Amino acid sequence: MLTRRQVLHRGVGAAAALTAAPLLAACGPASAPAPTATLAATVAATATPLPPPETTTIRLLLAACDLPIMAAASNLRDEGFTDVQFIDGAPLPALVGGKVDLAGSMFTYAPAVAVEAGQPVVALGGLHTGCVQIWAPQDVATLKDLRGRTVVVRSKAPDDTTYSFLAIAIKNAGLDPGSVNFVVQPDADLTKLFLDGKSDALFLAVQGAFAFQTNPANKGHLVLDQAMEAPWTQQVCCVLSTTTNWVKANPVAAKRALRAIYRAADNIPKDRADMAKVATDKGLFGGAPNVAVVRGAANMVSFDWRKYDTAESMRFHANLMNGVGLLKMTPDDAVTKATDLRFTRQLQTEITR
Repeated sequence: MLTRRQVLHRGVGAAAALTAAPLLAACGPASAPAPTATLAATVAATATPLPPPETTTIRLLLAACDLPIMAAASNLRDEGFTDVQFIDGAPLPALVGGKVDLAGSMFTYAPAVAVEAGQPVVALGGLHTGCVQIWAPQDVATLKDLRGRTVVVRSKAPDDTTYSFLAIAIKNAGLDPGSVNFVVQPDADLTKLFLDGKSDALFLAVQGAFAFQTNPANKGHLVLDQAMEAPWTQQVCCVLSTTTNWVKANPVAAKRALRAIYRAADNIPKDRADMAKVATDKGLFGGAPNVAVVRGAANMVSFDWRKYDTAESMRFHANLMNGVGLLKMTPDDAVTKATDLRFTRQLQTEITR
């Protein structure tokens, strides 16, 4: 797999002038090679006997860092799904609004936050480590140096990923987030405010994180690189999630869908150029003009889903969320109430490489 450092050295010229929004940055013309005939090698299904799925339609939401979901299309059809649909966007409203059945881009602590807010969301398993970056001005050497500095956010609600991740990252670094001057501006262009020197930290992820590094207006530096720094490198960043009603009504479909995605993850190529092109050709992530940064974002993460313990990652994140006052339930309750890991645990032993 290309390391993030290799990706950065290679750069993406088309994305160089971006002042992207944090999650879905625009980019320049496509530069990825043409796709090959298949996205990922299809391996034989496991011998575990399963009845047909309860539904033959499955709707999946993915971010650019979740491209094994896109690569699983043929595997999903092998599992009995005849109508396979992909969308992008915000996972929580799509799930609770009934627009998708399975989402792969929820931060690990997000299902616990949703459950505490009374929403019927459940995490079924992890997929990859993270692609979050936090940037700061040159005179802010570490996250601890944000004491007394101003950071603009759109909200301080627990389900605002920008604020919640900044808060737990600062807490993990040993600084009370209360010592940072968080200023709420609901319609703020957070990237522009950082570039203009009006905010002293910038949270970026996925395409935004990849593209910002080649922006010539960026005079800051990384104070946290989730894909490179412990303890973040030892945790699942995002979880495959659904609603409690869907998994209760479709347990066979849930396991079959996870099996298809995990099989695809096992066979994903080191360079995800083909999948990025397939996704953007379908109009996802801003369409074909964004293929370069989608490819770069997808190349940032590892999909070694067997390596990480999703329950422990939930406890890790929930403990930090407790510490900053954004979650009331205990870490153990977060695992009990916001995860259903039975299928992933079975598949960890049933699927062989």
